[in-house]
Amino acid sequence: MSEIFEREPEYGNSSGRVNLTLYNGTKWREARLDKYTRATTTIDYAHHEIHDGSHFFISGVATLSINNTFDMQFVTPNTTKWIHFLFKLDCESQTSWFIYEAAAILTSGAAISIYNNDRNSATLTSVAAFGTINASLAVADTRTSTASAFLLESGIIGAGKNGGTESRENEIILKQNTTYLFRAIAVAAGYIVYSIGYYEHTNREV
Repeated sequence: MSEIFEREPEYGNSSGRVNLTLYNGTKWREARLDKYTRATTTIDYAHHEIHDGSHFFISGVATLSINNTFDMQFVTPNTTKWIHFLFKLDCESQTSWFIYEAAAILTSGAAISIYNNDRNSATLTSVAAFGTINASLAVADTRTSTASAFLLESGIIGAGKNGGTESRENEIILKQNTTYLFRAIAVAAGYIVYSIGYYEHTNREV
């Protein structure tokens, strides 16, 4: 779907009826209205990206013993197609979590599958993601260094709780050509369920 612009209303006959059309980048089309309320039918921009085949997701479960550290290395492309990012973490037991920007990958974890929200789309993500469960924080630091990284966000989640940035008001636009580290440390043994959703968008010139 292309960007939509409004055009001057087209006035009909003597009945006073107004026909509103919108331009989708290719042709003019009639604006859709809800037949009961006459409200204009629209979707938000993130939803548009799903229809455009530019929205992707990652989800999974990791079972952690006490002090185990789950790391996800998330690498953004060196382009101006920026990543608009949200994440959610659900925990069985108390868990600490951290997001580091500009971490250094010393040893890559196993590749994590990333899926297009539009299952009819052949578009692939430009992001690479890797994950690993480490026996301890000390071991994790030998695989992904945070020594020169910037701690972007952190928190601690109680048993049976969840955390993350679930609404678009908390969306993070990730820096291009950068490694992000998403780290969860089990304060007590239990599983974590992680869910990441993002779309890839290039800013347009005005």
